[in-house]
Amino acid sequence: MIQRQCPECSSELVRARRIEQQPVPGITMLPVPGWRCSVCGQEFTTEQIRDSKRARTAAARARVS
Repeated sequence: MIQRQCPECSSELVRARRIEQQPVPGITMLPVPGWRCSVCGQEFTTEQIRDSKRARTAAARARVS
């Protein structure tokens, strides 16, 4: 299983499940955070995690070059 790191504190992220947020006809829902930090409690969408990972990868490649 792939471990994901929190962009804020680098701790492990866990899957966030929100059962109480059911779609309601006629109401636009905000994206539900897909990940939650097990230490700092911040919540992130999958896209935020991807963007953070891409930035870290780019920074690591820049240091090697």
